[in-house]
Parts: sequence; C-alpha cells; structure tokens
Amino acid sequence: MEDFKDPGDDSAREVPFKPYVNVPRDRLDEAILARMYEAKIVGVSAAFIQNVRVTWTGAYGWADLEKEKPAAPDTIYRIASVSKPITATALMQLWERGLFHLDDDIGAYLGYPVRNPNYPEVKITFRMLLTHTSSILDAGGYENALTAPQPPLLKDLLVPGGEAYTPATWGNYRPGTRFNYSNFGAGIIGALVEVFSGEHFDRYALNHIFRPLGMDASYVVADLACLEKLAVLYKTTGNDRFYPACDYFKKGEVPRRRPYLPLGNYYIGPAGAVRTSVPDLAKFMIAHMNGGVYQGVRLLRKDTVDLMQQIHWYGFGLNGFFRQMGLFLHITDALAGRRLTGHPGEACGLVGDMYFDRDENTGVIFMANGGYYRTLNSGFTDIEEAVINKVYRELGG
Repeated sequence: MEDFKDPGDDSAREVPFKPYVNVPRDRLDEAILARMYEAKIVGVSAAFIQNVRVTWTGAYGWADLEKEKPAAPDTIYRIASVSKPITATALMQLWERGLFHLDDDIGAYLGYPVRNPNYPEVKITFRMLLTHTSSILDAGGYENALTAPQPPLLKDLLVPGGEAYTPATWGNYRPGTRFNYSNFGAGIIGALVEVFSGEHFDRYALNHIFRPLGMDASYVVADLACLEKLAVLYKTTGNDRFYPACDYFKKGEVPRRRPYLPLGNYYIGPAGAVRTSVPDLAKFMIAHMNGGVYQGVRLLRKDTVDLMQQIHWYGFGLNGFFRQMGLFLHITDALAGRRLTGHPGEACGLVGDMYFDRDENTGVIFMANGGYYRTLNSGFTDIEEAVINKVYRELGG
C-alpha cells in the first residue's frame, strides 16, 4: 500500500533494536509489550474510542531509536493508506455541493479523455476510483513519477502521447469489473478535488478537514505545528537492526516541500502522505462514527457518511484481504470478532489501522513505526491482530 518514497529517506543510517523504557500499568500494557518484544516492534501508539470519545490511549517503545525518544500517545506518524478515507472525505464534501455524480466520467471534469486503451468505450467514474475498480494501476508512469525531481502533469500520465504515458498504467480488463488496489486512483481523486475547489489539495484538506477538527495534520510534513513529535519510520535490515525509511531529518534540517504543479495535478500524496497523531486521527474517525459531526463541527452530512460506509464492491482483492469496500473504506470481519469499517496502512515500515464498529459505536486506532512483522492469513500482521484483538477484549465490553 506504499505510495511514494519520502524525500527525507536516509537508508544508510542503521540502528539496533533497543529495550523499551515502559513500565507496564496493567495487564493490557503487559500483553502489548510482550508481543512487541517478540516481533521487535520499534514503537506503538494506539487508542480506543467508545461513544464518540477516546477512552484509552497507550504508547510503547520508541518514536526515534537514534535519539532514544519514546513513543507517546500524541506521537505523529505518517499514516500511509489510512490517509485514503481523508482523501475521500475531501471529495465527498464537494459531492455534497452537487458538483458531480459518482457515476460521472472523470475525464469530463479533468478536461481530457481518461480511457483504458483496451476498453476505450468505457468511462472511468468517481465510484470506480473510490472502490479500486477503475483499472488504473500503480505500475508504469505513476510509479516513476513518485521519485521524479519534477513529476509530470497528470494528463501526460493518462493520455496517449503524453511524455510519461505508458500502457502499463492500465489493467487488461473492463473498468468496473475487477478490484486492483490503486494508489494512483487516490492521487487522481486529489487532482479532482483541486479542479472542483480551486485550491491546492493539501491546502484544501487543511482548510476544510484538519483545522475545523482541531487536528495537527497535513499531507505535507513541513506544515505540522509540532514537528518535534514526528516519529521516524523504520524498515528492517536483519539481525534486529533498522534503518530510517521515512521522516528522518538531521539536526537543523528543514523538511522540504515539493513545488506545486498547476491545479488539477496534485496526484502524489493523496494516497498515503498524511501525518497526524492517534488522538487527532480519532477526531476524524469519531466524525465518521457520529453521522459526520465531531464536537459540533460538521464534516459531512449523515446521508453522505452512510453512503461512504455502504458496500459498493465485494469480491476477493489482494489475496482476499479486501472482500468488501465502501467509498475508500475497508469493511472487514477479520479483526476482534466483529465487522469493522475503516482502513489499514502500510508503507516505509509503518503498519497502521483506523477501524470502527458501526453497531457498537466503538473503534480502535493503531500505529507501529517498524518491526519484524509477520503477515497472517487474514492479511493483517501479527502485531496488528494481537494488539487490536487484545484492546477490544479488554476494553470493548
């Protein structure tokens, strides 16, 4: 689910695993720390939400191994694909204004035709982007654009004859008929938000989601108010060692901002670039749990939230990990013995989750910034299942 290589990457700096300084408060802490030691997890921050408020937070291990900075409940993480429901929320705010219909042709709004060359008669729709059924793949031009010094315009990726166009962008199947997880599709949603709003996508999210909810969050790391709370994300090198793969900044280094492309081209970042803390992400999740409202701030109408949480696709995607999708919301029965709605994230060593139980009005948020994870049959990692299941057993009633 990785969407781009962060410019702060420094894979040459290797650090060893270090014992935690946490003192367990109760059985839940003891269980989480024991599982973290087993898998050599760098750090974890988590929260449990019940009846529209955070009722428990926990933090364990390290936010930064080199600086020996402990993880805290308000540590800020790059949350990877947990960003996608936020990206979808931005789009659906504009849908509420009647600016488009979910089954409209996206090319009619981008200003150029967007067609799978294998099925040129089939339109690509907003609903297809939001359910990973558009046949637009991450291979080819998009993959190359992620690390390009000057990313190409979106049109040059999607329209034949463009300087970055390649047929590898397209799956050889009819759009709308098959699930294929697409970060590029999320990027195109970001570009469409710009078309409709007239704002750069990251600024739109700040102005219409993050600031209204009181979140220290951004798709651009340089915009964070509390940069000192940012966790380093780590990948493994073997022998209980790690290297920083994202959000590592040398002393005195200022995070870099990519120059803006013209409006309608913000396609790198919407898939997974949000940085925020677990308690601030809880504000966003509570709004979705609570009919679109968090503490009097309306993010979306109730009917819009209900629409996003309905099943719009079902099948067998990513080896069965995805079986049901709302609009950029994953619906799963694989955690905590209940049906949960939300989204997972995995990139640069992070694994993370934001899921809620619509029936019980409970939810959990989990972030880990590196470790020797083992993927289970469910598609989740061992540490995700262990912590989320244990939190629900202890706190979920």
